Amino acid sequence: MYQELDARALAAKIGAIRSECGIVRDMGRGRALFLLLLAGCADSPRDGEGSKGTSDDTSHTIEGSYTILWVGDTMLADAAQDALDEHGYDYPFQHLRGLDADYSVGNAESPITLLTEPYYPDQTWSYHAHPKAAAALADIGFDAMSMANNHLMDRGPDGVHDTRTHLAAAGMTGFGAGVNAEEAGAPLWIDTPDGAVAVIGMTESSSRIPQAAEPEGVGAHTFSPERVTASREAASLAGARWVVAFVHWGNNYDYVEPKQRELAGQLVDAGYDLVIGHGAHVPQAVELLDGVPVLYSLGNFVFGTPGRFDAEFPGRGLMATTYFGPGGLHRVELRCILTDNDGVNFQPRPCSLEQAATVFGSLGPSVQLEGDVGVIAL
Repeated sequence: MYQELDARALAAKIGAIRSECGIVRDMGRGRALFLLLLAGCADSPRDGEGSKGTSDDTSHTIEGSYTILWVGDTMLADAAQDALDEHGYDYPFQHLRGLDADYSVGNAESPITLLTEPYYPDQTWSYHAHPKAAAALADIGFDAMSMANNHLMDRGPDGVHDTRTHLAAAGMTGFGAGVNAEEAGAPLWIDTPDGAVAVIGMTESSSRIPQAAEPEGVGAHTFSPERVTASREAASLAGARWVVAFVHWGNNYDYVEPKQRELAGQLVDAGYDLVIGHGAHVPQAVELLDGVPVLYSLGNFVFGTPGRFDAEFPGRGLMATTYFGPGGLHRVELRCILTDNDGVNFQPRPCSLEQAATVFGSLGPSVQLEGDVGVIAL
């Protein structure tokens, strides 16, 4: 089983995978597009950039930083389908600026497949998105999508395979799930001028979210103390300067629960440099645990259901931009978007200054308002 592999064995596997992959430059986007097909690999760090630490440059300026944009629950399907069919798959993005970052990552919370039959017939909410959704996400600027979430198996093992295939065909990487434990646990690698970022996609497990097994067994990369530690150690040994946990957890439309804080503590204790969560469909608190930013939930991005929002948990989402530079990860910026489809009709748009101030004020003292942006200064 995956958890029985030690960190050095995992690092060797990651290194072998990375050595077989290259970088394709998508000149239309004006940045490197890392086709990490199936394995989640990227170009190796340059000499001297393979270990965590700080350089002599501690200016921590934004200029010259490598930016990664992170968004939460994303699904172009379901109740939005009529609008997508009538107006096209770029319709949801018409009120949002382009994903203005060097690299962009989201959570694909539905299989991308032509399969329509639910894998679990008694499941209350079961989704699938047309392959056109993958092309639309790539066109707006996404580079990678996590598949580690509770809707991974909505169309069964074939749906998992289809999702990875359609993401890859559109020029994106699917990570956090796969046909076996090695594939599911392979990190997303993002090469920056100052070192590699390894992103580990993880989700809570359940009877409908199986842990991917060796030598074969479709599923997700799920939480366990062993996998949390082995994944971080393997990524670091393979050359990552920073290791990020991109995690699906928590209760829908609710506050942070004790289990999330327990898991966040495990991730921080294991040495992760950043924890970014999704799954609750609404923003949740932001904390610094031993100096490590933990964003418990970004909420929705483009999500094709009506939702169950109310005055306590209104339809808001967060777009997070992280800044990596010679001195390390030094800044996280949050932007607020409106996501209640009763009001925006499946077209998220920026919050007003007043709305943004209210959202950022609810996230805790780690977030400071600068104009209409929430800032976590590190």
